[in-house]
Amino acid sequence: MSLHLTVIKPRWGAVGLHRVFMHRFPPLAAMTIEALARREGWRTTMVDEDVEPIDLDARTDLVAITTWTANAPRAYRLARQYRERGVPVVMGGVHPSMLPGEAARHADAVVVGEAEAHLGRVLADAANGKLAPFYEGSWDDLALAPGIDEMMPRYRQFPRGRYFPFHSMQTTRGCRFNCDFCSVIRINGRGQRHRTPATVVDELRVRTEMPGRPPGTPIVVFFTDDDLAADQDYAGALFEAIAGANLPVRFAAQTSIGLAGNPELLKAATAAGAALFFVGFESVSRDALVEANKKNRPGEYAALVRRLHDAHIAVEGGFIFGFDSDRPGVFAQTVAAADAIGVDTAHFTILTPLPGTQTFSRLHTAGRIFDYDWSHYNAYRTLFHPQHMSAATLDAGLRWAYHAYYGASVRRRRTLNQLRRRSPVMAAAYRFVGRSYSRHYAANLHHAGEAPFTPHPDDVAHLATASQADANDVLGEALRLAAGPAAPQPTPVSLGRA
Repeated sequence: MSLHLTVIKPRWGAVGLHRVFMHRFPPLAAMTIEALARREGWRTTMVDEDVEPIDLDARTDLVAITTWTANAPRAYRLARQYRERGVPVVMGGVHPSMLPGEAARHADAVVVGEAEAHLGRVLADAANGKLAPFYEGSWDDLALAPGIDEMMPRYRQFPRGRYFPFHSMQTTRGCRFNCDFCSVIRINGRGQRHRTPATVVDELRVRTEMPGRPPGTPIVVFFTDDDLAADQDYAGALFEAIAGANLPVRFAAQTSIGLAGNPELLKAATAAGAALFFVGFESVSRDALVEANKKNRPGEYAALVRRLHDAHIAVEGGFIFGFDSDRPGVFAQTVAAADAIGVDTAHFTILTPLPGTQTFSRLHTAGRIFDYDWSHYNAYRTLFHPQHMSAATLDAGLRWAYHAYYGASVRRRRTLNQLRRRSPVMAAAYRFVGRSYSRHYAANLHHAGEAPFTPHPDDVAHLATASQADANDVLGEALRLAAGPAAPQPTPVSLGRA
């Protein structure tokens, strides 16, 4: 009988986009790991803890946990519970990749970086009872990633209505930009790798033929790429291929605002079925953007948003508070600017020194970070001493921004403006999004839902050193520090059955 793997995405906590209408996406990373394990002949179970409970006593041979920073303490507690039951645990994802030494304190093996080319070896070692402490991933061709055919068994098992949009997929990895606060280029590389447009179209075609789509309606797809239009030549070819296939598809994606400044690319995106773009404006202050190494120009925001609206594409704007140039007036200025430029919804966050980033390196070196409880690193909590206000003022300002932007009267006015631009159905949808933001983000922004976590000082010291490295070298440096001068030796394990 084949061995059994349980793949877990630990719960994020009380606050997050998974609680916002039209923002609950299938857990693509966990689905990828599960598909790779099936490729190796393993039987699998997948648990998304944000929407379903974990049965710790279910029989399994091995557990794989993929985690970001904010849910890492939860991942560690789950790993301990499984290991106490005699079940070995493999851990990977963004946080374990940045702090492999810390993750190794809680797991039998840690995968650093992307796993497609290496998970087969991990599973073979587990089957042979000798997991290595660390496995180094690599930035490989995206052809190695599982496609829709390998993920179809999991899609068929999802209860109807659990996720919306129901379809999420990735066409690129990495980013050519170098924003100080972003961990994407540390995890996936400075630069982009692409799936071929023909491959993407083939997958979209399969998705449109899946059961459950009402006749005459398109499927809604979210492209999880960090910046779909970072490589505008590729984006143009992709949009043309999708449009040429004439598929019933409407898609949302994250993209830089520069797409709106390219008339031909915008026309191609519209023809391909673009419905919504999440745009990281980050700030309405040029000083803050220079600090973040971001190339946006606030004076162009309104005209570029208007171009997207003229193309019948909705805009969700991302704005960050807490840059060194920010003063207490930044909250009112940003809310007013977001409203004036006409974004349909806004996502406000606090500058977060994510592990591995230049922002972490700078603030840690300056002694300004006062909170290293990773469960607080969810982008809605002040973790460092701001330059021109108190931490309490920054926290209160974020809450105020959500209250001000998503107040009932403001939402009604915004809905009327949306009705003038698009169909009543879409205007109603964004009204529900606004209500959802108001309900889940205007309160409880600090509720983590986990017991306090304190990292080991050695792990923080290693992270500080690795975070100073060039973006393409951070993972290698993190692994070198975790492994130490001696080559790590395989550890005997017995595949367990809880």
